[in-house]
Amino acid sequence: MKGVSGLAVILLLALAAGVATAKWPALQASQVLQQNGVVLFSRPLTVSDFTFTDENGAPITRQDLMGKKVLMFFGYTFCPDICPTTLMDLRRTWKRLPDSVKQGWQVVLVSIDPARDLPENLGPYMHYFNRDFKAMTGNPQALKTLAAELNALYHKVERGEGQAYLMDHSANLAVLDEQGNYLGYIEPPHGPGRMVTLIEALSVR
Repeated sequence: MKGVSGLAVILLLALAAGVATAKWPALQASQVLQQNGVVLFSRPLTVSDFTFTDENGAPITRQDLMGKKVLMFFGYTFCPDICPTTLMDLRRTWKRLPDSVKQGWQVVLVSIDPARDLPENLGPYMHYFNRDFKAMTGNPQALKTLAAELNALYHKVERGEGQAYLMDHSANLAVLDEQGNYLGYIEPPHGPGRMVTLIEALSVR
């Protein structure tokens, strides 16, 4: 009986070691994310269904984005600074990520200026940075709901006579899981040196 008990203890220790080893990458990833100021919720938050128009003029829904994690941010093509900087950072990040990681992610720009961001200018704009990046526009009511659920702020800024209006907006990247739920967000800066590490860490969670 002692031999059997000893064997059982050995098996239990081996099982515990195996579980600990399996969880180690996730624990390391959590430490990386915490150290880099990524905000993750204790549980994913539900995102309402939506239908927009994508950069190619086709309908795009929440279900179309499922199956991958999503980096989603709110901006517009006439943005003079934050949006092109963010997209350039993500373009450079994507060049550094291994294919095995990139395949599990989708970048999506949600237009806060649907009156001007039509597919004919959204498509070339997004394709300049990366042809795999997506955009959504054309549904002001869905925009309001989605922005509220993902803690995104934006408002119109009128300028002097003869000058086009601008849109002030927040710069966080919202992170959605493979089921389209809201996991948390990444605050700027979004330089590739930081983002490669964060995306790789988020990929193993």
